[in-house]
Amino acid sequence: MPAKLRCIVSSHPCHSENDVSFGELPPLTAADLTGCRHRAVLRHAFGVIEPTHDASESGLERLGARAGAALRRRAVMELLPTKARLGDKVTWSRVDVPSEDGNAVELTLEAMASGARVITGAVLENPHFKVRVDFLVRMDHHAGFDDRTRYAPVAISSHAVARPAKNKAQADCAIVDLPALGLAKPIAVPWRHRTVAGEGQRVAMAHTILREWGRAADEVGFIGRAGASPRIRCFFYNAQAVMPGLLAALSEPIPTIPSRVKECRTCEFHNHCRAQLLETADISLLLPGDKNRKWRERGINTLPELVAADSGETSELARAWLKGKTTLRREYSRWVSDPLLWGNQEFVLTGKQTPMVRELENLVEVDVDMEAHPNRGTFLWGTFDGSQYVAFSDFSAHGDEGQHVAEFWEWLQQSRKAAEERGKLFRAWVYAAQGENHWLRYYARQFGGREYRVEGTTGSRIIVMPSLQEVEAFINSDAWCDIFQVVRKALASSDSLGLKTIAPLAGFDFSQEGVDGRAAVDLFEKAVGGTGSEAAVARRTLERYNADDCVATAKVRAWLRRGAPGVDEVASNKRRGRAPQ
Repeated sequence: MPAKLRCIVSSHPCHSENDVSFGELPPLTAADLTGCRHRAVLRHAFGVIEPTHDASESGLERLGARAGAALRRRAVMELLPTKARLGDKVTWSRVDVPSEDGNAVELTLEAMASGARVITGAVLENPHFKVRVDFLVRMDHHAGFDDRTRYAPVAISSHAVARPAKNKAQADCAIVDLPALGLAKPIAVPWRHRTVAGEGQRVAMAHTILREWGRAADEVGFIGRAGASPRIRCFFYNAQAVMPGLLAALSEPIPTIPSRVKECRTCEFHNHCRAQLLETADISLLLPGDKNRKWRERGINTLPELVAADSGETSELARAWLKGKTTLRREYSRWVSDPLLWGNQEFVLTGKQTPMVRELENLVEVDVDMEAHPNRGTFLWGTFDGSQYVAFSDFSAHGDEGQHVAEFWEWLQQSRKAAEERGKLFRAWVYAAQGENHWLRYYARQFGGREYRVEGTTGSRIIVMPSLQEVEAFINSDAWCDIFQVVRKALASSDSLGLKTIAPLAGFDFSQEGVDGRAAVDLFEKAVGGTGSEAAVARRTLERYNADDCVATAKVRAWLRRGAPGVDEVASNKRRGRAPQ
């Protein structure tokens, strides 16, 4: 081994309160510490199993996530420096490590020993961890390689990497534009770091190994967007911010038997574990993750035990699950008369007639659904008036500064005005309004009062972004209705109450299988970052996906007004012949 490599991996005292102690374990990866711990046990026993061809929903989700990651990585690589800039005091050099190479760890060490400013695809390993990071970025500004050489691990993130700091004391980020990465010193900005578990643990592992090697900078970095800006930058902050997450993950007990969690549906061991869970009728089949903790603490570990506990609705759901049903309808008295279900009109039932016929004839109803990228903002607002789908979108490379939102708002208010001029009540429906409310407020705060020139079939016209006061007045009015609030009252479910779960009960079939909110983000990145047919197909898929959600919202509303037929009712204590607990 060259002398410089021996220098890197030589022993360095770095004991602190954040040092991690380990038992006799094979090297852990970041994937071992994210989500299901039992999966880590199985992977060490059987190895990682990757299907060669998987057309299932989970397989398509994995494929889409990889494609999105590849696009993000390509976009970042294209922005990296190619040479030192005028005035830079260091010499530019970059080494690309083929991370699949069996000697990737040694190649990484050699790249560090060369003093490279940026190392891509770096792989680091010690007896405890093995981790691949997108980049190692040299943070010192000395020439050559010596005892002062320090590197920061950097990950490309698919999430927002920072948020505005509430005050100066909370600000902890410094940024570098990608064309200056490895060359410029980070500049402090009024932002506070934001990480997700998997990414944070990956850079924490890398920092731990670099610290053991004596080559760790004080910082770690994440490349991504922050706020509504489309710019991709590298945000650095103190490495100690990610260490508690790693320590907490390491402190979690390693289960010897499976228990269902959210990640199960995309896990390669799904069938292996599910067979065991079904054999024992494990309680996690109904209550995944932490939802079953309080029951296990009471010694209730199976669904039959949960049924026998006779604990109201939860026990009834367990009974239904064992019969192959996941959703039950609550008593009509709890929700059918809710004015919200009828467009914020008082419920009227006359004799044996169908309820609310006249009142519903007086309504003009549209359904709205919105798609957003966490870093870019909204890119698609869809509407359905019962017969026609109309979309307002932004698939431009750098964003339209809210113009599509202003167009949607104009359409919405014009539709409301037209309904009221006919003597009708206007109602715009959404399914879980938090997202739509957030983004309407956001754009009103950012661009309220701004004018946009829009070209139309009759020439150009000026539209205006609403003020925050206008948005607040509308979303707090009777005209803005959230059908999800009624769904939560009406239905008890051992599954999700999301639109993708409830709409099929109402008889609606989604046309875009395998597409969900996460996949929509990846599709958007393809639509704006891809080329040719790939971008066009991604855009068409997103529009169909959005149209489905608009129509599905209308179907769920109509189904609830009919009393949610086809779903069994939760048996009351009285009808079961037992006194309420």
